[in-house]
Amino acid sequence: MNAWWRFLCILLIGGNLLSFPVSAQSELTPNLRRAMLSFEHARNFYQEGDSKRAFLFVNTALEIEPLYAEAWLLKAVILEDQHLIDSAIFCYRQSLDINPDVFPNAYFTIAKLEHSIGLYAQADQDFTSFLNHPSHSKKLEATAIARKLQNKDSWELSKNIVPFQPVNLGDSINTPEEEYLPIVTVDGSKLIITRRYTPDKMETAPLEEDFFISHKDSSARWTKAQRMPEPVNSDGNEGAQCLSPDGRYLFFAACNREDGIGSCDIYVSKRKGEQWEKPFNLGRTVNTEFWESQPSMAGDGKTLYFCSNRPGGFGRSDIWKTVLQNNATWSEPENLGSPINTPSDENSPFIHPDGKTLYFSSNGHPGLGGLDLFYSRLQADNQWSSPVNLGYPINTYADEATLSVNALGDTAYFSSDQLGGKGKRDIYCFRLYEQARPKLVSYMSGTVVDAVTNQPLGAKLELINLSDEKVSIESFADDKNGSFLLCIPSNEAYALNVSYPSYLFFSEHIAITDSQAIEPQHKVIRLSKIISGEKMTLKNIFFETDKYQLKDASFAELNKLYQLLKQNADITVEISGHTDSTGSSSYNLLLSKQRADAVSSYLQNKGISTKRIITIGYGDTHPLADNGNEEGRSKNRRTEIKIL
Repeated sequence: MNAWWRFLCILLIGGNLLSFPVSAQSELTPNLRRAMLSFEHARNFYQEGDSKRAFLFVNTALEIEPLYAEAWLLKAVILEDQHLIDSAIFCYRQSLDINPDVFPNAYFTIAKLEHSIGLYAQADQDFTSFLNHPSHSKKLEATAIARKLQNKDSWELSKNIVPFQPVNLGDSINTPEEEYLPIVTVDGSKLIITRRYTPDKMETAPLEEDFFISHKDSSARWTKAQRMPEPVNSDGNEGAQCLSPDGRYLFFAACNREDGIGSCDIYVSKRKGEQWEKPFNLGRTVNTEFWESQPSMAGDGKTLYFCSNRPGGFGRSDIWKTVLQNNATWSEPENLGSPINTPSDENSPFIHPDGKTLYFSSNGHPGLGGLDLFYSRLQADNQWSSPVNLGYPINTYADEATLSVNALGDTAYFSSDQLGGKGKRDIYCFRLYEQARPKLVSYMSGTVVDAVTNQPLGAKLELINLSDEKVSIESFADDKNGSFLLCIPSNEAYALNVSYPSYLFFSEHIAITDSQAIEPQHKVIRLSKIISGEKMTLKNIFFETDKYQLKDASFAELNKLYQLLKQNADITVEISGHTDSTGSSSYNLLLSKQRADAVSSYLQNKGISTKRIITIGYGDTHPLADNGNEEGRSKNRRTEIKIL
C-alpha cells in the first residue's frame, strides 16, 4: 500500500475528523478555520506527491492548533515516508494522546515502527494497546497477534548477547566510498571486495560496482586494494562475488548484460597464471528469465549455492544449489527447502569450505528485525539443521545482509554502515564465537612440476575419502605455473592423488582430527614420466600389524593403480613390499613379500595380467628413515611400484 492510500485509510477518506477537546469544538473560531484550511492544503499536496509542501502546511495547521489529532497523523505519515522513525513515532503518539479514538490503529503502526528500531519492550506494550482497544481494526487483528509474537522473539534474542568486537580493516581496504561483500581465499592470502564508487571522480558521473583485490604482505597486513583488471571488471556493474576453494574461478552476478538470460545472471571467470579470462554466463540451467545472484562455491569445487526468485521456491527469494557434472554441465538446481527457506527472503548464502556449514541472511526466521544472519549445519542424513540466529549484537534491528568466514573458522568478515568507519559502508572482521564456528579446515598449497625439467603441469588433484572411496574434492593445478590450492576438511582420512597423462601419480595420506591443530602444508609435487626405472610410493595401502590382508581403506589407491595400468597397457611393474626393522630379517622379508603379493592379487582380480606384475619383498633392507623412532618406522613400512 503506497503512502497516500495509507493516509486515506487513516483519515477514513472522510475529510476532517476534528478531534479537538470539547471546549475547543464549541464553535469554529477563525483560528480553527485557518488550521482546517492549512490541513486541507497539506492533504491535497500530499495526495499530489508533494511531501515538502504538505509538510509545511501541516506544520502551519499544528502551529495554529496544537491539539489537531488528524494533523499529527498526517505529519507522522510524512515523517515515516522519509524514514525518520523516531519523529514519526512521536507524532503518532501525539495524535493518540489527544484522542485515542480517532485512529486506534496508530497503536499498531507505532508498535511496528518501534520493533523496526529495536524498541521491543515498547512495541510489546503498543501491540497490546492496539488489541485491547474496542475500536481496533478487526482486519489487522490476526496480523497484530503474529507481529506481537514476532516482536517477543526479537526481544528474547536481544537478551542473548554473544561476543562481538568488530575491527575496521583500515585505509588499505576502506575508503569514503562503499565497500562490501568481502571474500577471503582459503589460504587467507587474498581478499576480494566489491566497491561502489565514481571512477572518474566526477560527482555527476554514475556510480560503478567493481571488484578490488588486496594481498597480505609479510607482516600479515592487507595491501592497498587495487581494482581487478579487465575482463573481470567491465564498464558495467559486477558484484556478489565468490571464489572457488582453489582460487582459480571467480563467480559473480551481473545484470542486464547483452548475453544475459534474466534480470541478473551468474557468471564465472577462470584464472590462468595471474590473468583472468573473459567471464561467461553459466547458461540456462542455472540462470533463468528471473533473478539469480549471490553465488557461493562449496569446498568440493563442484557444488554451487545461489539465490533466485524463480518459480518453484518457498518464498520471494530462496537458496538453491547446483552441482558441476563430469561432462562440465550443471545439474538442475535444487531448492534447499525447509528448514532453510521460508515464505519470506533468504539471501547471501556462504557455504564454508568445510562443505557443511551454511551462513545466510533471512527475514523469515525469528530475528531482531529486517534481515538477520543465521547458520545451519548439514547433518549425517544430508538434511540441514534448523537455522540458528547468530545473536545480538552481530544481528540488530537493522539489516545484516552478508557474512563470510575464513577457512580456519575463527574470523568472520562483513560490511556495515552502522559502526562509523571510513565512509558510507566499510569492511570489518571479528572473532567468531565458538558455537558458530564451522568444522576445522586446513589446506595444502604448492606447485606440480615435471620431476626432471621442473616444467609446470596442470595436474588433476583428487582428495578421496578413504571411508567410502568417494572423491571429496577435485581440483586442477594451474596450466601456466603449476600452482594449486587444495582445501582439506577435518575429521576424515583422505588419499591425495595427483595425476597427469603419461606420468606416475603422486600419493599422500592426509588425516586431520577435529581437535588437531591445523598446520597448512606447502609442497612441490614432482611427477615422474612413465619410463623404465621410475618409482612411486603408495602411501594409502594399509595392513594390520604383522598381517598381509589389505584393509578396506586401501581400495581407493589400489583402484587408482589399476586405472594407471589399464591406461598404460604396455608397461610391466615391480610391486615391492618394505617393513621397518622390528622383528627378524627373515620374518620381515616374508611379510613384505606377502604384502606385495596381496596388492598383486587385487590387481589380477580386476583383470591385470600376471605377466605384467612382478612382486618382491625387501623386508627392512631399503629403509627411507631412521628405524629408531615411530615416525621413521612409519615411513619405512611402505609399498612401492617400479616401472620395468
